[in-house]
Order: sequence, then structure tokens, then C-alpha cells
Amino acid sequence: MSDLRVIGGIIHVLKRGLQWRDAPEIYGSHKTLYNQFVRWSKVGVFNKIFSELVA
Repeated sequence: MSDLRVIGGIIHVLKRGLQWRDAPEIYGSHKTLYNQFVRWSKVGVFNKIFSELVA
């Protein structure tokens, strides 16, 4: 599964305030989305992305 699909799924869930289990199948397993969100959050990936978007 590509990182872009996972990022899209994470954004989809967060933007709509969904539960992870309600993520559409097109983004892959909801467990994968959640686990990747936790991993990337711990290492600051989203902080870096949002900082770049603001700049």
C-alpha cells in the first residue's frame, strides 16, 4: 500500500471526524491507517507537513 493512499485515508478520517473503523476500504485497512497515524505522529511527520503547508 502506498504512503499517499495511507495519508489520504488518515486525512479523510480526521477531516470528517470518523472512527478509524469507518474509513472507506479504498484507503486500505482501518488498522493500517490507525497504526501508521500513531507511528508518524510519534516521529513528528504531521507537524512537519503542517508546518510546510503554513509556510
